[in-house]
Amino acid sequence: MTMGTNRLTELLEQTSADLTPPQFAATAWAEAGRVRRRRRIVAAGVAVLVAAATPVVILQQRPERTIPVVAPSISAGPVARIPGLLHRQPVAGLPGTWNIPDDAPALSANPVTEAVAVAQENNHEGEMRPLHVLDTTGRWVRVDVGALVRTHDGGGNQADPLRESSLSPDRRRVAVPQPQALVVIDLTTGKAFRIPVPGLNEQVMWWGDDIVLVGAGGPGVVRVDWRAATVTAESAGISAWSGLGTDTAAGELPELGSDRIVRVWQAGSARPVRQAGLTESDLPGGFRINEWYGAGAYDGNGRVAAFGWGNKPLNGPNGGSMEGVEMMAVVDTRDGSVDRILDLGDLGTRRKGCCAVLDWIDERTVLAQTDLEGLISWNLDTGEVALVTAGPIPATLSVRVR
Repeated sequence: MTMGTNRLTELLEQTSADLTPPQFAATAWAEAGRVRRRRRIVAAGVAVLVAAATPVVILQQRPERTIPVVAPSISAGPVARIPGLLHRQPVAGLPGTWNIPDDAPALSANPVTEAVAVAQENNHEGEMRPLHVLDTTGRWVRVDVGALVRTHDGGGNQADPLRESSLSPDRRRVAVPQPQALVVIDLTTGKAFRIPVPGLNEQVMWWGDDIVLVGAGGPGVVRVDWRAATVTAESAGISAWSGLGTDTAAGELPELGSDRIVRVWQAGSARPVRQAGLTESDLPGGFRINEWYGAGAYDGNGRVAAFGWGNKPLNGPNGGSMEGVEMMAVVDTRDGSVDRILDLGDLGTRRKGCCAVLDWIDERTVLAQTDLEGLISWNLDTGEVALVTAGPIPATLSVRVR
């Protein structure tokens, strides 16, 4: 029996009418996009795990670029661990990728209403790099005022002058320690104010929007009113190196001492208004903070977040602990208790003093800079760690997001 071509075509169309065609093209678009993103991210130094390994079909049309989304890393409880793969969690005002333009306009001709961040890119050859300011509109400007130089100690060791605590609470001024001086840059006018401050100044802390506490590595600071250009002795024995910002409502100055004592000072008082020994009794056994570093951040409600080195328990039948682990901790200054720890991984995976706490995003979330990831957020309730800005970011940052 011979069947005509028209009849054969008709039967084939009827047979295939109810079938759903496979989405080979959509799969190819998605996989091709993942391959391109993986190459871009690896080239930038960010390690990304790709959870698919289906064959790639090379197509001529360029697929739409999308940001990969992964499941959030949740580690509820007093101890969280930073995962190898972070999902993206934007924070208003901060960029998703780090890119200061080479031709950023000068601050003197382009004043800023409010800043979200101030950055000084690292230069290991010892050359002073300019400061750049990111305003609330996403614009970068270059600080071209103040005649800034690197700080140095009595031994001649030099350092970049921008500190994590340099940006004022109202986000309109930047305090920069200088040898024998303090420079305050008013971002709203593009002008710099140089106030003579005797000493090899290295650290600054804002107390409100008008007073800057200036010091070096040891206990003791001086109080600088930058508007009046006056410098007065400060009775409080707080160290500018380990001070953690201020609560302007209560006038409190928290400090995490190297002796594992949490102190809270008030300006003008020669003795702490309260102090407590550090305790990790609420943490799993084996976790301990031994030494703090960096400025940290105060939430204004009695808690501070800071980075340090400590111990953590080893897994395995023999027990024991690992020393010198990089970790971020949240401490209640009212009783000295460490109620949260973020474990940043085993020894050898990061440079020493890798990280810095920058700000509190809200009452339960901390913003920090790490050497490998960039900017991350850590939710204390859920333990979730997310990527805010892809890094690494080779710069010192001072950030205020609220």
